Parts: sequence; C-alpha cells; structure tokens
Amino acid sequence: MKLADFQYAPELSLAEHATLYRVQRLRSRPGTVAIGPLRVPPRGLLVGRFDLVDGEVAYFAESPETALYETLARREALTLPMEALRIRALLALGTARPIKLLDLRPHAHAYPVLQSLRFEVTQGIATQARDAGYEGIAYRSAQQFNADCYAIFDGALPALKLIDKKRLVEPGTGALHRALLTTIRGSQIPLVP
Repeated sequence: MKLADFQYAPELSLAEHATLYRVQRLRSRPGTVAIGPLRVPPRGLLVGRFDLVDGEVAYFAESPETALYETLARREALTLPMEALRIRALLALGTARPIKLLDLRPHAHAYPVLQSLRFEVTQGIATQARDAGYEGIAYRSAQQFNADCYAIFDGALPALKLIDKKRLVEPGTGALHRALLTTIRGSQIPLVP
C-alpha cells in the first residue's frame, strides 16, 4: 500500500501545548533509547504498527484511558498482572511546538489494514509519510472505539516535554491510578497478583 492509494491524505497539525499520554516502564530495558523523558525501543525492531527501520518511533494517545488500553488492556489480554502495573507509569507530555502529522483517521473504515496486525503494510506507510515530510501519523485506536492515537517519529520527539508522570500503582499504599481503575472497569479484564 502506498500513500497514493489514499484518495486524500489530510495533514493534521498538533498544536503547540497539546497534551498526549503514554504508558511506559519505570526502568529502561537494555537497548532502550532515551529521548528526554521518553524511553523508546531502538530503531529497526519493527514490532509496532508504524515503526521505522531507520528511526525511533514513540506511541501516544489522546487520553490516559486510551494509552492504557493500547498498552495493557488490549483486546487479546485475559488478565492484568499487578506486577506489570507496578513497573509502569502514565506520562502526560505537552508539545513545545506544532507537529505535522499524516492524518489516517478518516481512512480507518475503508482500510481495515490500518488497525490490523499486518504491520509490514503500516510500517511501509510510515516510511513514506516520513519521507514526504510528516513528523508522525494520527490514527484510530484498534483497542478503544473512536479514540485517537499518534505515532511520532524521532525528529519530533524532542519537542515533547513532560507535564506529569504518575505510577500506575502507588508504592506503599498499592493505590491504583484513577485512569487505570476506569480502564479495568471498561475492559472487564481481571487483575491477578
């Protein structure tokens, strides 16, 4: 699939001071790339929907709940292990400048591949988008109906500044983050020790 296959490819400009959400581990894994407050997988792993062969990509959501659905409460998940929650935090990041995105959201219905597990197709689209001057892609969540997500390419990642970072499970008290509670209720995925 090529960008030219889309009847139209609208541009979306994430405004300066827009807020994006992301769930990430508290401690980096070996090989993780640090870009400001972000910890992203190294380039070339090609395990994410819009990953690039030769650049890092970080994934974000429009809301805390969508970020949690995308990372932990996925459709195929049968349980939410407490240990997986204890080692993660929810980040809120603000854009320090506008970010130019290819907006694929209007195409989600016509091209189900945009929400499928056929990542080689969407990764090819990401490469073409970056080569066309886009700094990322806006797309519909495959995990939460009608929710928006963003894949931001490495060149724009330094433009994201940390606003807030909260653990999903508060050490000592074991209290769960409010967005996590909402996600657990909505997903009906049981917590396990």
